[in-house]
Amino acid sequence: MARHKLSVERRTITGTGKLNALRAQKIVPGVIYGSGIENVNIQIAAPALRVLLSESASEHILVDLQFGNESRLALLQDIQHNFLNDTVMHVDFLAVNDNTEITSLVPLALTGEAAGSAQGGIVDQNVYELHIKCQVKDLPEEITVDISSLQLGDTLRAGDLKLPAGVTTTLHPDDNIVTLVSPKEEEETEEAAAEDAAAPAPEK
Repeated sequence: MARHKLSVERRTITGTGKLNALRAQKIVPGVIYGSGIENVNIQIAAPALRVLLSESASEHILVDLQFGNESRLALLQDIQHNFLNDTVMHVDFLAVNDNTEITSLVPLALTGEAAGSAQGGIVDQNVYELHIKCQVKDLPEEITVDISSLQLGDTLRAGDLKLPAGVTTTLHPDDNIVTLVSPKEEEETEEAAAEDAAAPAPEK
């Protein structure tokens, strides 16, 4: 996975009211934590964080955090968004090194055209981000899955995935990743969903 750089500053401000005032100045509070280190409170310029996220395949990325004369490699572990306007309220970074074993989410991208598409098959993708476990040095940018061999009715499961060396998934081998369904099956699924949505809510 590519390693991004981000300038941050140590943060002395704490408390809900003061942090909200900080956010009003387009500054995002955050924290760096990890095994064997003391937590470090930080703050980040919101525009710089926005650019970083816009250039990344997902929110789970490796970042070289630059503050003062220090640099610390960290995994962007969690982002708290404002549910009203989706602005970033807080970020958590997990301090790591190349050999740290982590669990993360990476985008799952489909490649190729399914063989059964010629018979009207419709790709039904159930997993868009894959839960994986690996060392930091083996963390991929994304997982690609070739679906060109899928025929009508075929299902690709987690156990069928060809993952990069050193990477495993935390999903059960039987978990459905993608299925090539017939137009009739797709229509029946949509009708069932519409009926469920139209059904009256049960009385409490």
